[in-house]
Amino acid sequence: MKNNNIILFGYGKNGKSVAKYLTKKDFKIVVYDTNEQNDAKHDGFVNVELFDDKILDSDLIEMGIRDTNVAICMLENEASNMFLALSIRNLNAQIKIIAKSGDKDYTHRYELAGVNQIINPYEITANRIESILKKPITLEFIHNIVFEDNNLSFAQIEIIKDSFLDGKYIDDLDLNKNYNIIVIGIVDKERSEHLEMISDNKLDAEDILVVIGDLFEIERLKMDMEESTKWKLA
Repeated sequence: MKNNNIILFGYGKNGKSVAKYLTKKDFKIVVYDTNEQNDAKHDGFVNVELFDDKILDSDLIEMGIRDTNVAICMLENEASNMFLALSIRNLNAQIKIIAKSGDKDYTHRYELAGVNQIINPYEITANRIESILKKPITLEFIHNIVFEDNNLSFAQIEIIKDSFLDGKYIDDLDLNKNYNIIVIGIVDKERSEHLEMISDNKLDAEDILVVIGDLFEIERLKMDMEESTKWKLA
């Protein structure tokens, strides 16, 4: 029987966000400084272990990393976070490792380190979002973890009748180029009420685009859509 289901490493901005969305309160939290330790205890977590320096393999073994299901690496220092993930993988070939990378240059290194799921706002693609959405993680969780400290956001955009989006195919619009927006999927009213990952779908009034993008660009797209209806009626 596993001793620890989850160990969360780090209780800075990233670690706090993760901890808030974990349903059980009995998981272990491992921190590097007293401020993070105090914050975690203040938030009601009792199983908080403090390390003053880097965590050695012997420390990981002692805390039960070989009998742990999931390790979540959320250290603020990128290099330390990657080294931690590598150390964990070397000690436990079966453990699931989740790590946040705030630097796109580290993504491939995390993959080589054996991280199962890399949360990186610079490498978000439609396929990755689709795979995350199929797992028991809420949209709010993704919004707070993936887009924290960025001006990126999820948005649902309803197609306005007679706008420049009405009747167009998604591929022809090239929203990524024109608005720096990634289309995640579409809720096609003619097909179903569920999100679909269809890139060549034709947009109709009242269909809903689910997108990721800069908040300013999302609002610009909405404004352009509203303005285009006025042009058409003029």
